[in-house]
Amino acid sequence: MSINKFVTFLSFKNYLDLGHKLFLLGVFFLPSALPIGGLLLLISLIIAFTFKKEKILQNKWNYPIFISIFLIFFNSLYAFLRINYDPLLEINKTIIWLNLFNWIPILIFYLGFQIYLINIKQRHLFSIFLISGTFPVIISCIIQKFFDINGPFETLFGTIVWFNRSLKEAGHTGLFNNSNYLGIWLTLCLPFSLSFLKYKDELFSNRLALIFINIFLVYFSLLSSSRNALLGVIISFLFIFGIKKSIKFCFLFFLGIFIVYLLLPLSSFLNEVNFENIIQIGAIKKILNYNVGVNYPRLLIWKSTLSFISQKPIFGWGAGTFTSVFTNKGHVIIPYLNLKANHSHNIFLELAYNFGIPLSLILSTTFLSLYKKAFIIINKLKIELNHNYVDKALLVSLTIIFLSHLSDLTFYDGKISIVFASLFAGLTNISQENNLDIKNIKFS
Repeated sequence: MSINKFVTFLSFKNYLDLGHKLFLLGVFFLPSALPIGGLLLLISLIIAFTFKKEKILQNKWNYPIFISIFLIFFNSLYAFLRINYDPLLEINKTIIWLNLFNWIPILIFYLGFQIYLINIKQRHLFSIFLISGTFPVIISCIIQKFFDINGPFETLFGTIVWFNRSLKEAGHTGLFNNSNYLGIWLTLCLPFSLSFLKYKDELFSNRLALIFINIFLVYFSLLSSSRNALLGVIISFLFIFGIKKSIKFCFLFFLGIFIVYLLLPLSSFLNEVNFENIIQIGAIKKILNYNVGVNYPRLLIWKSTLSFISQKPIFGWGAGTFTSVFTNKGHVIIPYLNLKANHSHNIFLELAYNFGIPLSLILSTTFLSLYKKAFIIINKLKIELNHNYVDKALLVSLTIIFLSHLSDLTFYDGKISIVFASLFAGLTNISQENNLDIKNIKFS
């Protein structure tokens, strides 16, 4: 972006225009500087509710979200006042209220962000700022992988942290706290960057830069050793390019990696490279060496979670109590493994455990209904390809997030949950594309 364009971007016509630009800047800073990005997004949220409150309240698809917010608060109050936890669990009930910050703010973000993703142009700008904001993530991965520079790096009195953990201790995490968080972030961005490359996006016109961005996104996704990241890479290529071109791109990608290794000194090549190392890269290595059975603890965690849900199906156990309950009661169901789990590793089970089955059904039904409507509209609307590919990428990105949350909960990372709220807000607008009056909101 040139200086003139940047100055133009900083100027605004009205408060709603200001809110939109703060929203985009918040998305840009989100992965690398969460406090700054969060503050900008919060201000944009306040502006959205101040000037477009009626539009948010009148959208019938938001009614289930209002009900869900009420149920989350009410069920948490019930858990705090009515549930007599076993003293052996050692549960401090204040944790129930603290963990509401993982849920209620995200639903509120979802409601407010709809105003800034109401048409294709706004969703296009969102995707541009999302990919641009991922540059620091790629840089953190590069210095961790190739220069062995480890953190944590802190600034602003410790509020901004790039973790860059030791490769030997934590694997490839980049600036994230966990390799799974890195993997899901990179793969939720991948559909957009691949779309820009395929359809020659005007704002992202530098083809060489796009090629490198996509290479790094795929490469570090695989190095994250996350099965969900590997699945996300596969889904991105299949949905954006189709089967034949996906096979071609995969071949070229691994050929490129092989050529890079060939450029190393011969001694390094002989010591470091063999067929096994190439095949067993990142997540692929974990899958090839994986023994489904005793080595698949998630099945056992899900079994225990279902047992807990059956005990408190209506109101749930309260957010934040899973670790204590599972540690003490999980061993009754699975006595032969000493498992530790911070959550249920499934978004539907997590909602049902925390707040009851009714809440889980309301949110899951709402999401799946919106997804279905958006899918039909994207495939049936006769929109020029140069516009519609952004919505298709958004749908693919949400597909990756949804599938990953069937076996993991990266949602508990604030950066990922906020992006999920943004994508979900965009999906809501896509699902109502024929009914929305987009003339009321215009941005430069």
